[in-house]
Amino acid sequence: MDNRNDDLWQGGCWERPGQAFPPPPAVRIPTGRAAECPVLRPRRRNRWPWFMGLVTLICVICLATALLEQYFSGKAAIRNWEAPYRGEVQDTVLDDTPPAIPRVETGTGVTVSLLPAQGSALTYTQIYDQALPSAVSIDSLSAGGHGSSGSGVVLTEDGYIITNAHVVAGAEEVRVTLPSNRILPASLVGFDAVEDIAVLKVAAEGLTPARFGDSNSLRIGEPVAALGDSLGYRATFTDGIVSALDRSVEVDGITMVLIQTSAAINFGNSGGPLLNQYGQVIGINTIKIVTEDGSAESLGFAIPSRRVKYVADRLIAGEEVRAGIFGFKVSTMVPEVGGLELVEVEKESDAWTKGLRPGDIILEADGQPVTGIQDLTRLKLELGAGDTVTLTCLRNGERFTVDVELVEP
Repeated sequence: MDNRNDDLWQGGCWERPGQAFPPPPAVRIPTGRAAECPVLRPRRRNRWPWFMGLVTLICVICLATALLEQYFSGKAAIRNWEAPYRGEVQDTVLDDTPPAIPRVETGTGVTVSLLPAQGSALTYTQIYDQALPSAVSIDSLSAGGHGSSGSGVVLTEDGYIITNAHVVAGAEEVRVTLPSNRILPASLVGFDAVEDIAVLKVAAEGLTPARFGDSNSLRIGEPVAALGDSLGYRATFTDGIVSALDRSVEVDGITMVLIQTSAAINFGNSGGPLLNQYGQVIGINTIKIVTEDGSAESLGFAIPSRRVKYVADRLIAGEEVRAGIFGFKVSTMVPEVGGLELVEVEKESDAWTKGLRPGDIILEADGQPVTGIQDLTRLKLELGAGDTVTLTCLRNGERFTVDVELVEP
């Protein structure tokens, strides 16, 4: 098992506790505030005046401590929100190994097709009607009878289904409920806990495949919608916008590049589709940010369809999913000529071997202009270690082209 995913899915399937905060400061009794509270004063003939004063002191300390606890518990934390809604929230580390269910053959040639947006934008009612036949419910049962639930997206009419890896991790039985309410046992095609993508297969025919769109075509502010089994309420539909793109979210040292959305995402939405205004799946819902006091709202995240395609295609083909990096760092300051300037090149990288050095300026990647870091970030969504990118660079006023192979982090 690849150790890249150690401790990634903790809590109740991404229901992660907040970061550890330093011990609270020593409690000081605020004289002004405490003076406003009723004070028990001993009567003249009371034999135990010190006792009443002690009781008052203890009460004030308890009140101050409670206020401090409430303050610190309100800090935001990234949580694994796919906890079993029917059971108790688990505080132990969840198993992130593949489910112990039957496996099916790989290398069948099935792939995810990303379609361009066509026609006019749909109403939310039309988006729901179009996406509903391709959305499924997923129930996982683990050892000891523990269960969790999530959602999934139909990829092919003969039963290939895409979901989150953490929805089925460690399960001994996985059941899929189709839109027709038919319940079928699922087999495993492929699983990658680091990418949080799993592909399942059910024995069915005539299913309605989802239409996948290109996440690279999204723009901030565009309307989107999430579809899934929120808290066990099947086919819950929530609307929102694209809040941010190329958002780096780090969990236990592993960084995922995700779509941020204001569409409400709740327990049970994991593995369900994030839909664009044309009814296309442009992401797979995966995590959200919550706070202890509930003050954080509309902070949901989805895996971009470009990355979903890269990972799912390789899982179905029976190939290893390998994360890849360029092996260089670029400046956030845009040079006068445009592009991105290299500030550091790792000597162990293929970029160094091919002759790239600090000071070189990347103008194009695979024939597309490079105007910011997001261009390289989005390019990597559909690439892994061993894949090659053609970079057009500028050095001392002269352009040159080099093929650079991505390397493992």
